[in-house]
Amino acid sequence: MKFKKYINVALGLIFGAGFLILAFYNVKPEDIIAGFKNFNPVFILPIISLVLIYFVIRAYRWGLIFKPRAIPPFNSLFSGIMIGVMVNNLIPAKIGEVSRAFILGRKEKIGISLTFGTIIVERIFDFLALIFGFFILFLLSPKEQSFLSKMTPAEITAFVSTLGLFIALIGIIVFFKLKTGFFITAAERYAGFFSKRLASKIQNWLTSFAEGLKCLNSFQNTMKIFFTSFFQWLLMGFCTWIALLSFNIELPLTSACFVLIIVTLGVVIPPSPGGIGTTQLVSVIILKFYGVNGGSAMGYSIVSNFLTFSVGTILGIYLLFKESLKFSELIKFSEEEL
Repeated sequence: MKFKKYINVALGLIFGAGFLILAFYNVKPEDIIAGFKNFNPVFILPIISLVLIYFVIRAYRWGLIFKPRAIPPFNSLFSGIMIGVMVNNLIPAKIGEVSRAFILGRKEKIGISLTFGTIIVERIFDFLALIFGFFILFLLSPKEQSFLSKMTPAEITAFVSTLGLFIALIGIIVFFKLKTGFFITAAERYAGFFSKRLASKIQNWLTSFAEGLKCLNSFQNTMKIFFTSFFQWLLMGFCTWIALLSFNIELPLTSACFVLIIVTLGVVIPPSPGGIGTTQLVSVIILKFYGVNGGSAMGYSIVSNFLTFSVGTILGIYLLFKESLKFSELIKFSEEEL
């Protein structure tokens, strides 16, 4: 298990360092210094405030996903969110999501399986809300529509793949919801050809997912979860707009939302802790489309990433001690479940 932990840490550091090198490759140091000279620290407090509100909304939405069961107390949900964010910021491989299941299960005596299911559903709604916003911007904003015409073949492939994934994801969720038993049995059977341990894990994951999907039994609750997800990303789009303004980068709110969507989707898979490196690279690339020089784009990405990272990490550490939890205990549980 220790070897696996070291591999995860090494991969995270390698990814983070690699993306940072790529981000800085075409940006001159003097341009970065000039970009930081444009930074107005007056905007720090509004940015931090919006990030905190975003986390509050996330905790509220997580509670909605527990329906039709009893919703855990808000304080427990918020602690789980923030401690999970802190773990993700410090340890690669996104194991903070697993830590949340341990925290809530330990404090509120809620089954780990159910909590895992709600977390999976939460991430799906995040993805759906982001993709929904992505296509809304293409429909309403001429500037973002022109993005397509300037895309390289590789970028167009990524765009089409994302659209295909979006449609396929909806189809899989609908099929799974309608044929849960069949889906789980088939997946377990095929996985069993390779490994009984793998089959057992897949069966547990899918059962957890099925438990989480019970929140969709109510159409009203489903819409509430979706639009809460959309609102929280709209709020972060506004936060991105303010962060850009702090570097004297004047873009319309729609463009700021587009920047947020691209950067967020760009940091989903790479296991670098806190999205460091990936955030800088994707920010420089997307802001170049809007004519922002590399120095200002890099300055914005560093400050924005630092403030979000700091809020999540500091608050997460505080709540970790408040809940009388040990960091090593969280990591051990998370690694055993992955």
